[in-house]
Amino acid sequence: MTVVYRRLLADRPFTIGVGAVALSAVALGMVPLSLILSSGDSLACRAAAAGAFGLANAVGVPVQGALMSRVPARWVVSIGAGVSCCFMLLVVASPSSTTRSLLLAGAGVSFPALAAALRASIPRSFSEPAERSGAYALLSVAFQAGLATGPTVAGLLVISAPRRLTFLVIAAVIAAAGFLLAVTMGRTESPLPASLPLPLAGVATFARILAIGALVSVATGSLTVIVPAVTDAAGRQGLAGPVLACLAIGEAAGALLYGARPVPDIRRARLLTALALTASGYATLVIVGDRVVLLAAMVFVVGWLSSPVAIILTTALDVVVPPRLIASAYGLVVVAAVGGAALGTSAAGLVVERSGGVAGAAIIATAVVAIAGALSVRHIERRTKSQ
Repeated sequence: MTVVYRRLLADRPFTIGVGAVALSAVALGMVPLSLILSSGDSLACRAAAAGAFGLANAVGVPVQGALMSRVPARWVVSIGAGVSCCFMLLVVASPSSTTRSLLLAGAGVSFPALAAALRASIPRSFSEPAERSGAYALLSVAFQAGLATGPTVAGLLVISAPRRLTFLVIAAVIAAAGFLLAVTMGRTESPLPASLPLPLAGVATFARILAIGALVSVATGSLTVIVPAVTDAAGRQGLAGPVLACLAIGEAAGALLYGARPVPDIRRARLLTALALTASGYATLVIVGDRVVLLAAMVFVVGWLSSPVAIILTTALDVVVPPRLIASAYGLVVVAAVGGAALGTSAAGLVVERSGGVAGAAIIATAVVAIAGALSVRHIERRTKSQ
C-alpha cells in the first residue's frame, strides 16, 4: 500500500465514511435484482418498480446535494436514511404492485446521498492534491465495490429467504450506512464559506464535465447489451453476470492504481489521454465474436482504462464549482452518468437487434467516447492556472 493510501486510511472519519458509502452502494445494488427475482407480480410490474426506484434516486441525489449547501450534511443524510428506511419497511407490508412502486419511488428519492456528502467533505479534510486524488479513488472504489456486491447478496437472499426478509435487510443496511456517515460528519463537519453564484464561464465548463461524463456512461451502458449478446451467442448465458462484474473489478483496480500515483496537475492532457485509452479499449470489443474468456478480459481492461476519467472529472469540480455547491454539482454528475448509461443500453439494444451485432454496438461506443475526447476542457486548465 502506498504512503498516500496509508495516510488516508489513518484518518478514521474518512475511513468510516468510505465504509458507509460502500454499505449504501450495497443497498442500491440489492434493490433492482431483489425486485426482478421476487415472485408474486409479473415481470413487467417488477421491472417498473425497479425503474421507479432508480429514476427517483437519480432525482433525489442532486436535490439532497442542493440541500447540503444550506443545511449541515449530517442532517440531510440522517433524515434521508430514516425516511428511505421507513419506505422500505412499508414495501414489505404492501400488497399492491402499484402502491409498492410508489413506495419504492419514495425510498429512491429519499435514499441518502452519502457519496455526494463524502465527496463534498474531501477538499475540507485533505489539502494536498495527492491526498485528494487518492481520496477520490477510494471513494470510487468503495462505491463500485458496493454496487458489485449488492446483486450478489440480493441473489443469495432471494434464493434462501422470502422477499420480505430481503427488504428488511435492505432497510437495515440503509439505516446503518446513514448512521455511520452522520456520526462521522457530526464530528468533522465545519461551516462552508459563503460563495457567489457560478459565473457564466464556470457554467460552461461544468456543462462540459457533465457532457463528458454522460458520453462515457453511454459507452458503459452499452456493455449491458454487448456482454449478454456475446454470452448468448456462445451458449453461456449464465456467465453474463460474472463477465459484467469484471467491469467493476477493472474500475476498482484502475482507480487504486491512478490514485496511488499522482501525476502533474495538467487536467486537460490527463483527461484526453484517459479518454483516448478508453476509446481504444472499447474498439477492441469489435474482435470478440463469441469468445467469452476474451470478452471478460477486455471488459476488465475497459474498466481499468476508463476509471481515471471519473476521478479526473470529479477532481475538476474543485476548481470549477464553489465549495458550497460541490455536493449538488456531484449529484448532477451522478444523474448524467445514470442517464447516459440508460441511453447507451437502449441504443446498443437497437443496434444489436437490427443486425448491427456486437461489433456495431462496440463501434458506436468507441465513437461516443471519441466525441467525449473531442470536447475541449481547456477552460478547466485555464481556471486552474488562474487560481
